[in-house]
Amino acid sequence: MSTYKILILWIALLFSACEWKSSRAKNTVIKNTVYVIEAKKDTVRPILLSSPDTSYLDIVFRNNGMVDIQSLDTSIRIHLRYADTTNFLHLNFYDGLKKAYLNCEAAIRLCNAQFYLKQINPNYSLIILDASRPLHIQQMMWDSLKMPNPKKYQYLSPPTEPSLHNYGCAVDVSVLDLSTNQLLDMATDYDSFESLSEPAMEKVFLREGRLSAEAYQNRLLLRKVMQRAKYNPITTEWWHFSICNKAEAAKKYQLIQ
Repeated sequence: MSTYKILILWIALLFSACEWKSSRAKNTVIKNTVYVIEAKKDTVRPILLSSPDTSYLDIVFRNNGMVDIQSLDTSIRIHLRYADTTNFLHLNFYDGLKKAYLNCEAAIRLCNAQFYLKQINPNYSLIILDASRPLHIQQMMWDSLKMPNPKKYQYLSPPTEPSLHNYGCAVDVSVLDLSTNQLLDMATDYDSFESLSEPAMEKVFLREGRLSAEAYQNRLLLRKVMQRAKYNPITTEWWHFSICNKAEAAKKYQLIQ
């Protein structure tokens, strides 16, 4: 069977898996309860958890039709930087969340990107640094950043202007070398807001010697597999990719409150 036919079959199977997981999540047996405040409604309602290790965000994402990435491809690695303190705010916002969620279309495309990356180097894997993010977490992040509001726009999308993460349409991702268990050199860390993080300036920084040839090639590799999987990069962050713009997301997908 040709590689093309295998890929088409793989995509069809992933679509089926998305639909099955979505329907299955609505009938999960639950044992534990926590209480959360619903965004915009200012009311408290119970969220039922399937195990003590489950974050309430797992239920929020499943109730919004999001797909656990590793339910489709267990080889994709996950280190959610906002589920611990290894983020620029140095705060844990994700309540012990261990899984990464995207909407079904974005999840399938990410699995395809992993497939393309493995074809290039079997020792490499995508690693998810952030994926779907509820709007109420966006509000918490915005409130936690102590600086004048105009300057905050350089670091975060305000909750009044939902980001693509809030629709499950965007993912922050890098590449892990499984042979060394080290991230590939991308010149800056994730969520670094120095100009060196900006893809738009890469060729300038390369000429000036601020960006190494190795880091430049690593970024090109990441963009190559993500764009081949129909993800769009942006000019300001090497790690951020999305499947559509905000207007399209608002029309096609549910906002995760």
